[in-house]
Amino acid sequence: MDRVPSYALHTLATLASILEAVLGSDLVGLYLYGSLTQRAFDPARSDIDCLAVVRGHPTPPACARLRRRLMRAASSDRWISRVQMQILLEQRLLRADRRGARYQFGTLRPSGSDGNPLVWMNVLASGVTITGPRPATLLPPITRDMVDAALRRELEYLRTEISDPASPWRRRQFYRAYAVLTLCRILYTSRARKVISKPRAAGWALRTLPIRWHPLIRAAIASDRGRKASMALADIARLIAFADERLSAPA
Repeated sequence: MDRVPSYALHTLATLASILEAVLGSDLVGLYLYGSLTQRAFDPARSDIDCLAVVRGHPTPPACARLRRRLMRAASSDRWISRVQMQILLEQRLLRADRRGARYQFGTLRPSGSDGNPLVWMNVLASGVTITGPRPATLLPPITRDMVDAALRRELEYLRTEISDPASPWRRRQFYRAYAVLTLCRILYTSRARKVISKPRAAGWALRTLPIRWHPLIRAAIASDRGRKASMALADIARLIAFADERLSAPA
């Protein structure tokens, strides 16, 4: 917990209290991961990433109560609206499921899960248990095939947004930076079989990838730090193709 700033600890305690009050014994655990636990948190830009594990799919009345409680909490704690929390079913972890919910941008909505093992690798490596059992006790084994499939899904998500002229995301500079830094992390995880922060993965990429990618990666780092930087869609698309080739190469 010493890695977590005091303001975030207060927000997480509030979040756990709300979940326990609404879900009662159906709440299994709440786990913090991401930039806050990887020493990469930017108070001006970063999210507070959490996973909540529950025993059963929250009912519509429970979701309505949870939504109201979170809205009230956000009115007195500005960090609540920076929480990005996925609610997952205990018996469906690491499995695709259409049930569950996500709290993001201050709104709670139904949301399925693609069973992403990368998130759980992040939790296991550097996450913090806010309440509940150790996360390792909840999870089935994470296999190499699971990780490879998840990396491929992330790559295809990025390809879809960057290549689709109708996508609202690809026009936004923050998303272009996010895409480049995520590609760096995809390549790192494919090589090292570990999950690290996007800034650390970008540093690894600058030390490891061919020099032709360095201007794009440096631009993404600058943009992520709030500075203006140019990242052409064509260059990002070429980096996606490069990452695709790396993922497809024999181990």
